[in-house]
Amino acid sequence: MLLKLFYYLIAAPLLFLLRAFFWPFKMLLRFLRWIFRKMGEQRRFRRMDFDRMDGWEFEEYVAELLARNGFIHVEVTRGSGDQGVDILAQRDGVSYAVQCKHYTSKIPNKAVQEAYAGAKFYGCEVPVVLTNNYFFPSALELGDEIGVELWDREELQRLVRRAGRRKRRK
Repeated sequence: MLLKLFYYLIAAPLLFLLRAFFWPFKMLLRFLRWIFRKMGEQRRFRRMDFDRMDGWEFEEYVAELLARNGFIHVEVTRGSGDQGVDILAQRDGVSYAVQCKHYTSKIPNKAVQEAYAGAKFYGCEVPVVLTNNYFFPSALELGDEIGVELWDREELQRLVRRAGRRKRRK
């Protein structure tokens, strides 16, 4: 009986006051943990080393990169028989056919031709060749002549920087 009286008159109100006092700190810590988790996720995405990826990983990474840069309906095509297009995406009502080239050397004309043909096959308006490297001058000339956008290493790094500041769009 005495224990019940102690609990109801002293312990319970004291516990309630302590809980009410520490509740804002608890919420602040949860909020800070959430902020740091989001920042860490963005930092990890920016730090990913696309030169060490294999071709499949690079395609998946680029798809996520495009989604984080405002492209919608981003879809990785099947591996074989994809007609030279690895990713299909849309942005501002324009459809893109992206050919990913993960090479250790410069990109030749063949990639530009594949992207152009694949874009026609899929009915996309803009063919793109995206690489972790650079293009041969003849590939740059061909891309300029037939309207294929060529995104080299600098453009890829720009996309990565912008993606680190944005959240993925579905």
